[in-house]
Amino acid sequence: MRNLTREYGVDFATALWYDRVRSAEPHRAFIEAVEALDADAALPPTSARLLLAPAAFWREYPQFGADGAAVLAVARDLGLDVEMIRTPSTGSVSENARVIREALEREADGSVVLASLSKGGADVRMALEQDPALARKVRAWINVCGIIHGSPLVDQMLDGAWWRRLAVRAFLARWRADFGLIRELRHAPSPRATAPAGVYVVNVVACPLSIHTAGAITKRHRQLAALGPNDGSTLLTDAIADGGVVYPVWGADHYFRTPDAPVLIRRILLHLGASGHLAPRDAA
Repeated sequence: MRNLTREYGVDFATALWYDRVRSAEPHRAFIEAVEALDADAALPPTSARLLLAPAAFWREYPQFGADGAAVLAVARDLGLDVEMIRTPSTGSVSENARVIREALEREADGSVVLASLSKGGADVRMALEQDPALARKVRAWINVCGIIHGSPLVDQMLDGAWWRRLAVRAFLARWRADFGLIRELRHAPSPRATAPAGVYVVNVVACPLSIHTAGAITKRHRQLAALGPNDGSTLLTDAIADGGVVYPVWGADHYFRTPDAPVLIRRILLHLGASGHLAPRDAA
């Protein structure tokens, strides 16, 4: 992808990546199954609970959907019991992973559908890697625009000019944020995150062209462009937990700004129900 980007530009490489994912198995079969579903259908009876790991700064920037309110509303409308895991809004990956582990420990085996947004994906990844036994609690993980392998943008900030590092520290200080919030998001493309055994992972990946971006995302998309297709915060290949299926979203950026987002999340949840990836209700 990097070589194609250098030769033909980031928009061409993004379009090719999007097309190849949609045509490659097992993603093609998953995408076709999701898109064939009636969005007005009902979810089969289930005792599963949806727990959501929000993005960083979910308290400070709710206007960007960082708190996952839209996802929770869709799941609640389908009849799922839902809860946002109240990770510290400005917490480090390590700190938030601990909160997620504690939340999972309180749940019954095989009862949880995890959803994560942006940095919440890194938090979930670390939680499950630090305590692999907790995977028994989780039936499925919906990873939306996850920064699960960090971001080269963080490397550029931390390895750049002194004034850039000072600006980062000033921003974090403004919100009383842990410096680990940035430091632990350094780009780490290997070892790759993999879908935990027994957990069905759905990676929702935003695929914007340059014309689809706006505001600060435009600048970040341009900064990452030389490295390959990206969503304005991380490289598309680094937003994926290997072993899971991928649903690429054309024209959306890292903030998952697309009018079709609620319908897509609804269809993914319906797919989980129809394909048996949600726990049945207790016989009682």
